[in-house]
Amino acid sequence: MIVTLTFLAAAALYSIAGALYLVFAVRGAEDLGRWATRLLGAAVVAHIVFLGADYAVGGNLPTADIRQMLATTSALIAIGYLLALRRYRLAVLGAFITPVTLLLFLGAGFQRNVAAVPEPVRSALLPVHVGVNILGVVAFALAFAVALAYLIQESLLRKKQLGGLFQRLPPLDVLDSLGFQLVTIGFPLLTVGIITGAVVAARLGEHPSFNVSRLTAMLAWLFFAGVLFLRVLAGWRGRRAAIGTMLGFACAVVVLVGYVLRAEAL
Repeated sequence: MIVTLTFLAAAALYSIAGALYLVFAVRGAEDLGRWATRLLGAAVVAHIVFLGADYAVGGNLPTADIRQMLATTSALIAIGYLLALRRYRLAVLGAFITPVTLLLFLGAGFQRNVAAVPEPVRSALLPVHVGVNILGVVAFALAFAVALAYLIQESLLRKKQLGGLFQRLPPLDVLDSLGFQLVTIGFPLLTVGIITGAVVAARLGEHPSFNVSRLTAMLAWLFFAGVLFLRVLAGWRGRRAAIGTMLGFACAVVVLVGYVLRAEAL
């Protein structure tokens, strides 16, 4: 009962916070932005209580299955955003980040029938694999929101629409720098995730050929590697780096969807 109630409470709070962030982005009412942040904080608290209750009832750790991975990832995205708010003027990004958090959280709540972790991969390697993937997705989700904000801000600047949303978004150089920092954090985590995932697959006796999940994981790695390489060595900045970041995150989302579909099929 407590698991269901806390799940519904967190989902409702995320939904309301997301709606308030969207209205704040459009109208610029500062009070709405502050209330949206407070409600997002309350949603995170309810989310953490949900995770604790789920563990108390079923003993489910973050490495237990794809449902727990989604639940943990969505919580960390919200927490990471709230921490970023303490340093940067990023309230408008809540309109982009909160929906992503909510969708992952809902996916965790409705993904109930999942297979148990096979015995061959129940080792110290599995928590490492899941942990780095969770943290990598968190960094990339935040980088995606920052990249989207960059493209919107740049578009407004080119159209010389310098009021409203333009004034509420951070400057382009701040968004560009923050996006680079987040990709720099996420890329090594993704790299470790791919390597440990290959080892886990080998322990399961899976054929080394590329399935959809592996292919999209490699595409995500290539996109982010390209963003970093071109930024450092070719001086890429701004729009092209933002588009590469968004494409990389799209591939990472496809990987998550692939895991969910595979869990449903088992």
